[in-house]
Amino acid sequence: MSSIRLGEIGKISMCKRILKSQTNEFSGIPFYKISTFGGTPTVYIDEKIYREYKEKYSYPKKGDILISAAGTIGKTVIFDGEASYFQDSNIVWIENDESKVTNQFLYYFLQTNPFITTNGSTIKRLYNDNLRDTKIPNVPSIQQQNQITDILGALDKKIQINNQINQELEAMAKTLYDYWFVQFDFPDQNGKPYKSSGGKMVYHPELKYEIPEGWGVEKLGDISQYVSEKVDSFELNIENYVGTDNMIADMGGIELTTSIPKSGTSTKFSAGDILISNIRPYFKKIWLSDRTGGCSADVLCIRTNRTIPKEFIYATLARDDFFNYDVAGSKGSKMPRGDKKHIMEYPIVFEFGIAEQYSKIVKPIYEGVHENNNQNQELTQLRDWLLPMLMNGQVQVE
Repeated sequence: MSSIRLGEIGKISMCKRILKSQTNEFSGIPFYKISTFGGTPTVYIDEKIYREYKEKYSYPKKGDILISAAGTIGKTVIFDGEASYFQDSNIVWIENDESKVTNQFLYYFLQTNPFITTNGSTIKRLYNDNLRDTKIPNVPSIQQQNQITDILGALDKKIQINNQINQELEAMAKTLYDYWFVQFDFPDQNGKPYKSSGGKMVYHPELKYEIPEGWGVEKLGDISQYVSEKVDSFELNIENYVGTDNMIADMGGIELTTSIPKSGTSTKFSAGDILISNIRPYFKKIWLSDRTGGCSADVLCIRTNRTIPKEFIYATLARDDFFNYDVAGSKGSKMPRGDKKHIMEYPIVFEFGIAEQYSKIVKPIYEGVHENNNQNQELTQLRDWLLPMLMNGQVQVE
């Protein structure tokens, strides 16, 4: 096996520059800046500009590996071919000659952090020359490349399937919540949907809408509190430390962290606590914990009172309604933070018996989500253990 520089397998390209004045926050073609690369776009460009620039200038083809050249250096996304545009110079790709290196093999090579300097630090900016000079030390035949990526791809495929199952499970819990606590069609004493069957509704002056007779409204702070317990850093590991970076946007839970505090203490959370990222609440990061661990100061840890079902409170907070409320009360413009007092004033409409009944139904759903997430963490660790050995030829695929 011989080595090859990335500059030898293809030209480095990027999209045409998009000016801030050409973007909007409402509609159009998703425009990914370095801050939203690999996540959810926050701005868009006009479709006419997109089509014109796509035809006139460089544009990735489906399957190309997009690479972050700023921010988190070397972060990669396999371009899915969907209509979207990417920030110039900060997001680049290699117009790869797949007769030398397949896109899949290039993708997995880039997961080995090849942009680490000799002193162990990551370069602060990935320039084109850095990319061109980066070497793949052992390039196997195309057949062997395909065998290697089949193994790694099978692990990633299982992770993807588990994520899709979790999305369906979460959707089931949210749909049931909508029926019972938004539309108020929970089962009445005859097993029929309450409001649709003529159940009595009463106007609530604070909420300015009707709620079922006998229901009440409590502020989040009346039925829960922020956790202040601490845990020493030596008790933390990649599986039980939660920071904003390893919380997944759009209520996606958490993934394994890549950074653990080396000293000091962190907020201690327990199974059943609800963790919410307090930075840029519009990313909607929330997780119902299934373990004991520690979280950063930028993550809020909320613990419900013993009498209030935690699954119900989590389902109440894991909604756009709550995060819109959180964003509305946040402070700061560049990096807004949720206001802790404002959050604890969030109104929750419920009746204890119905909330308890709901929690009993969704508890196995959330347990299934946790089981899949835990399996994904094990699969991720296995993949990351195999990855460097397959890439450097230490392990051969026959």
